[in-house]
Amino acid sequence: MTAKAEGPERRFEFDDLTGAVAPAAVEVELGAGFEESLRRLLDPGSGRRSLHWGRSYLYEAGWRGAAQAGEKAVVVKQFRHDDLRARLRRRRRGSRARLSFLAARRLRRLGIPTPEPLLYAESNTIDGPAWYVCRLVPDALELRYVLRALNAGAGPEQFPGIHGPTLLRRVGALAAELHRHGVWFRDLTSGNVLLSAPATDAELFLVDLNRARFRRRLSTSQRLRDLSRMPVLRPEDRAEYLAGYRPGGLPRLQRIWFEICHRAFRFKLGSKQGARRGLRRLSDLLLPRRRAHPHVPDAERGATATERTVWDPLTDQPHQQATRGQRLGVRLRDAGHHARPLLRSAGPLLLSVAEAHGRRRALDRAPAPVRFGGLGVAVGPGSAPVASLAGAIEELGVGTVLLRFHLWQGVDRDLLELARTLRRGERPVDLVFQLGQDRSLVRDAGLWRRRVEEAATALAPCGRRFLIGQAPNRSKWGVWRPADYWSLLAAGAEAVRAQRRDACVLAPAVIDFEPHATAALIHSGRPECRFDVLASQLYVDRRGAPENRQLGFDLAGKLAVLRSLARRAPDCASGRSWVTEFNWPLAEGPHAPAGRDVAVDEDAQASYLVRYALDALGTGLAERVYWWQLAAAGYGLLDPRGGGLRKRPAWLALRQLQRELAGAEVVRLRMPSGLRGYRAVRDGREIRVVWALDDRGRSYRPRSDVRAVRDRDGRELDRVPAVLAGAPVYLECETGCPARAPA
Repeated sequence: MTAKAEGPERRFEFDDLTGAVAPAAVEVELGAGFEESLRRLLDPGSGRRSLHWGRSYLYEAGWRGAAQAGEKAVVVKQFRHDDLRARLRRRRRGSRARLSFLAARRLRRLGIPTPEPLLYAESNTIDGPAWYVCRLVPDALELRYVLRALNAGAGPEQFPGIHGPTLLRRVGALAAELHRHGVWFRDLTSGNVLLSAPATDAELFLVDLNRARFRRRLSTSQRLRDLSRMPVLRPEDRAEYLAGYRPGGLPRLQRIWFEICHRAFRFKLGSKQGARRGLRRLSDLLLPRRRAHPHVPDAERGATATERTVWDPLTDQPHQQATRGQRLGVRLRDAGHHARPLLRSAGPLLLSVAEAHGRRRALDRAPAPVRFGGLGVAVGPGSAPVASLAGAIEELGVGTVLLRFHLWQGVDRDLLELARTLRRGERPVDLVFQLGQDRSLVRDAGLWRRRVEEAATALAPCGRRFLIGQAPNRSKWGVWRPADYWSLLAAGAEAVRAQRRDACVLAPAVIDFEPHATAALIHSGRPECRFDVLASQLYVDRRGAPENRQLGFDLAGKLAVLRSLARRAPDCASGRSWVTEFNWPLAEGPHAPAGRDVAVDEDAQASYLVRYALDALGTGLAERVYWWQLAAAGYGLLDPRGGGLRKRPAWLALRQLQRELAGAEVVRLRMPSGLRGYRAVRDGREIRVVWALDDRGRSYRPRSDVRAVRDRDGRELDRVPAVLAGAPVYLECETGCPARAPA
């Protein structure tokens, strides 16, 4: 490693990283200690929270710049250079991280506000990532949210501390200051202006600086094109914005020119979004390289298509590095191995689909009461300390927990200790042990058997339920042919039954709603592949709300298909159906397992959890459902980042659902169009859970005997909302009658 001065900043160079540090950012030598802290800072896994997830990824982290100083909150912006255009731009002008760093230092010398730049780093390969680090502006508010409110005419209601015309004049004056100094910003949009607080006189900061150009003097065209990017849509607001830029506004010809540029930019922005979606789909089909987040390692050089899987520690799952074309080639080669099970199961599948349609219609016509129970959570290895997890499970009040073991790593000692802790507790918890595989265990049958035997020996004293395998319909988990999974199931079932004669075996854990894959795997025709309960990892996150349809079925319809398949399958001994995994990923960058397009915010995640559990358990179509998982960044009920376990709204929502309905007799209500609800009776109390099926909300007239109202998370409300939204509401009513379907 070498360090040298380059102007006012201090340069560093490691084996695979180069960059520079601002003079005040680090007061220690740029040696091994600095390298270790820098690499930790640039690891997205060290982020405290996600700030933005798009073409670039921004997260908040802690940074200790001086030997004795405390840790400061910083923003890390990670740039990617994995497409041809980005690589060419980097070769011509340098990385966007370096450009951002240099532009930030130059703007601050000119007296133009931008968060303090601390350092930049870039990988030595042209297609590798680069990082820009600056000081965090606490409680920053993006101007975009204020402008959206002003454009909708709701500025005073949403931001009472902000006087819109005055703020717009200040933004215009900031643009004028840039142009006076010859700065052509080239991306002067509302997302790149931060307010230090939601107040009119808040300090303004410019961010996203890599496109800025510094000139002696700007042309009229450059100035107007810069100004026109700000999405100020109402004419009166644009007049205030331009008055801030130039007292009295722009001259007439320049104002016309501005309006043309403004409308052209809005049109270009809208058309680009549609074009990008189409090009992304096309590139996914044609390009030979699958784009992964930069932290995901490459597959081994020369590895075959079936061996190109690597582990992604941030999403806690494998990543398939084989391209779609490579996988298609394997599928075509193995077509015969897939065709026979599909043909064998086609008849039962068609009968199950027809039966499910009838059962789904009957649910609307004459719903039957069921006992509400079976709501559980799942825990994976390395998520949080055992004591913290045990305490959280106790507080949630769930009666069943699934523990997932990655057997290629052996029996996880922390999970084993958690199992023993939960079994020793005052309130025993029913445990399910999932024994997962990777490609190495699929290839080596002897190693798989030994690992299962080790796990069964250790876990048998804690419980008798074992789920064999993980997502056999996804090649990233190592299974390419149905026979691969049947071998895992046969050996695993034999091993656990040898330890416990009363063992309950679950299979096959098909992920997502793919009934053809489920049907094929549970019609093996092999007596050694018999199991007791059909397990499904029924994620519906790609459809948004759980009530949305896929292949003609909403969630209740999908569950009806699975239950009918379980009843007809020769491999399933009981006809019982459980959902062993479901969740909705959050917009938290590389921690979200299903990608940005299906990510939701924390509030929507919590509402969807309750609605999913009620439509599954409140109809009796699933015997149990498990949220994956209890503690995880990106999707868990608890967020383990930043020290401790932060309770997300979904954690509060699940706890409240369990408190309100566990053990109650529940029946689905017939509600007006656009509304959904359930009625539950327990201990002489009647609880009604109601919500709207869309975000627009629906008016609702409750019964007159409502004596208490609680929101989704358990907070008391003064009255029943006149308009129901997507978040369920609990209404406690005056009755002790047994639950029955309403007339």
